[in-house]
Amino acid sequence: MSNFLIPRLFLMIITLTGLTGCGSSDVKLASVAGTVTMNGEPLPGATVLFRPRTIEADSEAKGAAESFGKTDDKGHYELAVVMTGDTGAVVGPNDVIITLDVFEEILPTYDKSGKDRRGPNPIPAEYNSKTTLEFDVPPAGAENADFQLVNPDFKVPDKNAHPEKDV
Repeated sequence: MSNFLIPRLFLMIITLTGLTGCGSSDVKLASVAGTVTMNGEPLPGATVLFRPRTIEADSEAKGAAESFGKTDDKGHYELAVVMTGDTGAVVGPNDVIITLDVFEEILPTYDKSGKDRRGPNPIPAEYNSKTTLEFDVPPAGAENADFQLVNPDFKVPDKNAHPEKDV
């Protein structure tokens, strides 16, 4: 082997060894499911996102992948890790973000009059962009990670405004 190839091979081995020791495989996961309601009624077509929150700088959960689930017609969801598809969420405290799929777009779409066709976001900011929701995932998992959202002005978004979205 050439003098150039040996250091490169050594560097690759060190890098691969380091990568196998970190990431979500070191983080404890537990299954999480629940129901989301709005004003006491099931909320279909929502995304539930769990974002691991850590206080300790050296926590195994630091930088761990988020988990998400989509609510069905009964508002029920089950979480899977975004990066790997593994079932569950990181054990410990998580910030929770709930959005409607139609509002996950980065840019709004406008009608001929210049009005955002999505209308006002029916899910208040304290449940998503300024979330106050949290859930502490126990090691044994949770089947009752339920969230009761409240918005007296809630109106289901117009499906015709975004026919390509599943609202």
